[in-house]
Amino acid sequence: MQLIDQLPPILTVKQVAELMGWHPNTVYQRCTSGDLPSFKSGNTRRIRREAYLEWIKRMEAGN
Repeated sequence: MQLIDQLPPILTVKQVAELMGWHPNTVYQRCTSGDLPSFKSGNTRRIRREAYLEWIKRMEAGN
């Protein structure tokens, strides 16, 4: 398991999927729905590390 400070500042959908144990399509759907903040870089979605960590906190809190 990677330590939080070892995560790159910008994550790919695949990296988030691996961290969550989810299929990449699930992460992509969360991104495109706006549930998981992300941005497009060319034809791919990217997630800021800070946005990912805040999203995890929101999920833990049930919000």
